[in-house]
Amino acid sequence: MRRNLESYQKYGIGLWAAILKDLNGFAGQCGLVVQHVDGKTEIEIGYLFLRKYWGQGLATEAALACRNYGFTSLNFTRLISLINPNNMPSRRVAEKIGMTLEKEVKWEKTGNIICVYAIARM
Repeated sequence: MRRNLESYQKYGIGLWAAILKDLNGFAGQCGLVVQHVDGKTEIEIGYLFLRKYWGQGLATEAALACRNYGFTSLNFTRLISLINPNNMPSRRVAEKIGMTLEKEVKWEKTGNIICVYAIARM
């Protein structure tokens, strides 16, 4: 929570809680966050949902809304998603919203290899 508040104070963006209307319950989080990848500052579409809500299209719906908001309301020209290479469902979400695999890099934060999916505003 603290990191998200700091992101809003510093950059004006961060993660949002995803609340299911019919249950009025927390399902996960999604949003736009600043990341530093391969020596560059990037804007990431992040999405993380509770396991019990996987496979229902929520991540795709949330990621698409974040993409549209980032391009239309915030005027970003490029967005990325950072995904574990073994997380095929998350990779499919990125592809469903028009992102393509750009490269794999060793991420400075963890030292792990991650996939960098990207999309440019048309």
